[in-house]
Amino acid sequence: MKKRYRIALAACMTAAALTACQGKAAEPDASAAVSEKTGTGASETKEKKQGEKESSGVFESFTAQDLDGNQVDETIFEDAELTMINVWGTFCTPCLEEMPDLAELNREYQEKGVQIIGICSDTINADKELDEAQLEKARELAEQTGADYPHIAMSGTLVDTLLPQAMAVPMTIFVDSEGTQVGTAYMGARDKEGWAGILDEVLASVQ
Repeated sequence: MKKRYRIALAACMTAAALTACQGKAAEPDASAAVSEKTGTGASETKEKKQGEKESSGVFESFTAQDLDGNQVDETIFEDAELTMINVWGTFCTPCLEEMPDLAELNREYQEKGVQIIGICSDTINADKELDEAQLEKARELAEQTGADYPHIAMSGTLVDTLLPQAMAVPMTIFVDSEGTQVGTAYMGARDKEGWAGILDEVLASVQ
């Protein structure tokens, strides 16, 4: 695990918030359980195998807005067979370093029914209200990194349902067209080749 960071959400969370930033992770074996890093730096192993569908309930019904203020809900997943959701933070160097690769993958996998969506973790304050300064920072960073795929701002709904599962960023999960989670979460950043292999595997599991 790389440097640990304090974020604005920490004050309002009853569970552990996104307080760590992970670098590039080793590629997991296709049949192996996924290891997740907790906020304390301990390793916690998931029993579910990659590609195995599980319902977290997080994205099957939610409301939020994108970085430009447009309303977003679970219908954002309807037109894609598989959506890769990458949770990132403006403070997280590994997050920003992998975003150009994610942008390329988003373009390359569109014809396969895949889309990539980002969720910026630190766009709300301790009162669970949108922070305009952080929204502007997130927009600037998305532009600077060429991450031209959609980005959702954190919302009160997502704080209560998503963040308790996300002990560090970047965290990536996959959902089907109904917003149901497919497989387990992936902690840490990866290069383009690493994500391409995972995308191919998870996509095959929903086809």
